[in-house]
Amino acid sequence: MQVLIAGGSGFIGRALQHHLNAQNIETRVLTRNASKPYHIAWSPKDKSCDLEQLSKTTHLVNLTGAGIADQRWTQRRKKELLASRVDTATLLHSLVQQSGATLQGYVGVSGVNAFGFSAEKVFNETDAFGQDFLSSVVQQWESAHRLFESIPCFTILRLGMVLSPEGGAYAKIAKPIKLGFGAVPGKGSQLVPWIHLNDVVKIIHQSMETPLGLVHGVAQNSTMKEITQAIAHREQRTLYLPNIPTIIVRLIFGEMGKLLTESLSVSNTKLLASFKPNHLQLSNL
Repeated sequence: MQVLIAGGSGFIGRALQHHLNAQNIETRVLTRNASKPYHIAWSPKDKSCDLEQLSKTTHLVNLTGAGIADQRWTQRRKKELLASRVDTATLLHSLVQQSGATLQGYVGVSGVNAFGFSAEKVFNETDAFGQDFLSSVVQQWESAHRLFESIPCFTILRLGMVLSPEGGAYAKIAKPIKLGFGAVPGKGSQLVPWIHLNDVVKIIHQSMETPLGLVHGVAQNSTMKEITQAIAHREQRTLYLPNIPTIIVRLIFGEMGKLLTESLSVSNTKLLASFKPNHLQLSNL
């Protein structure tokens, strides 16, 4: 097994590489700035890659995509969020074909924000896509992943909020809490699908040899209040400030603020039928 991680320098990619290396699995990272022995150089802009190195790949994990919550969603940013996912997956498929690599496994990540928002419904993998911006991104993203669908072990892992003190959403929520300005956004009762980084890594590893098709990568649906309080507890801080009103969140973050104030609940029944994650509680963060 020779695993190639596209998007390997990110939060999930670094943890996955560490995990696979600990299992003595040869792992490479596709990067624009190749400087390590385990790097494979590529240029999405020039649509080029070290095809000789790529040809040795047996399993491809595609984690590419600009951070959804890193910047305000201007029209320019929206185009970047879409292109960094759809165009990159399409390019990867073309490069794999050019290299002559015989892939045995492909794991592509997408997001659970495929349905819009709802305070009542619990969405599963067969539900229709929503009509909002993120739903459109996920739909086009997954269509690009499906270029690899003929590979024997094929999985699209729809991730909820990935939590770990090592970074990601946890770090963004923890920052104001550490400074004494932590507060729960919105009403606090809005549900957020989430999963621990450790479980994400294990699921990706196992799904390289166990095809799942489309599956929700979620441990639980917890309220925003529960998540914020759990992180505050982990950081040994107390939340003194009142909740941030929804209108203020929207003024600060624009359309992206819906991720913090609207409710979404998704089913993990399919995942649990195939795997047994750690069932980590928020108190174990």
